[in-house]
Amino acid sequence: MKYCFMVITFFLAASTAALAQQVPPNVTVAPWPGDRLAAISLTFDDAMSSQLDNAGPILKKHHVNGTFFVSTGQPSWRNRKSEWKDLAQRGNELANHTVHHPCLLPEIQPHSQDYTPEMMEAEIRDAAQEIITLLNWHRGLTFAYPCGNASFGQPWDQVRNASLYLQYVAKYSFGARGAGGGGPLNPDEMSVLTVPDLGPTDGKDFATLLAMAEQGIRTHQWGIYCFHGVGGEWLSISSDSLDQLAAYLELHPEIWTAPFGDVLRYSQERHAASVKVNQSTATEIDISISWPMDATIYDLPLTLKVEVPSGWRDARVTADGKEVSAKALNQNGETEILIDVLPNTKAVHVEKKASST
Repeated sequence: MKYCFMVITFFLAASTAALAQQVPPNVTVAPWPGDRLAAISLTFDDAMSSQLDNAGPILKKHHVNGTFFVSTGQPSWRNRKSEWKDLAQRGNELANHTVHHPCLLPEIQPHSQDYTPEMMEAEIRDAAQEIITLLNWHRGLTFAYPCGNASFGQPWDQVRNASLYLQYVAKYSFGARGAGGGGPLNPDEMSVLTVPDLGPTDGKDFATLLAMAEQGIRTHQWGIYCFHGVGGEWLSISSDSLDQLAAYLELHPEIWTAPFGDVLRYSQERHAASVKVNQSTATEIDISISWPMDATIYDLPLTLKVEVPSGWRDARVTADGKEVSAKALNQNGETEILIDVLPNTKAVHVEKKASST
């Protein structure tokens, strides 16, 4: 009887081990590059001089980049184009905020109630073309709605014109930021043409600005700040408030601080990519990836998270036959391998690295 029990126990253990090897490892795309905690974007509207004079140097000082939604009819754009170009060459995003900033608010001119569809399309098209020409840009543009208004024309036409507005934005942009304070954003649930911001920022100090994003950071979401003047001009925050916020973000690399367009790129690539485990053994994993997105616009690497079998401590990884770096995370007896793969990578091979003696 004791012998039979030992035989049964052996076969059960062997069967369990074999079954475990047959279960493919879990492979996912990390919510944020490098499997960071959350994402933050610093955005600035209206092409203001104070953004060149104050915001740009603050971002450079703290090694973070933002997005500047520029209205190309502004004197501060027309008279300082070389400085805006330099801002972009340092890694900041220049994005579309129309030519003349037409808005439905009665106190702002030009008043978009007076606009026809042809006029509104021209506002978006002409600003896009000017930015593209200045930068010799081929990665696509993003857009922000002046005053957060996503329509134009007389009140009785605004429902119909709202759909036209979205068509024009989609024609010249791959995504758009709204305004009005939707709070932190779950990228799995967003509409790419109406991405909300965190709410008004004018007059707020550093502690209040940080509090606006804290919930999103805790819940691994995306927080988008919308600023106007910095240290002066309209709807302004102080230079000191932005400096403290940028310093905080510099000290917290676990938060991905990136331009609006790059966060949108990564999120859309992550949604669209298809990842499949083709074959796995105790020591090797073969993964295939399909990328349906336009790689001229969606050009950021994706971070794969590969849960490897027990006993792995590190891995050697190749992507389309070329060796790439990988990061092993060992926690509670389990190991994950993080791999950054370039767009249009088709095949990834993960191999258990022999333990060093």
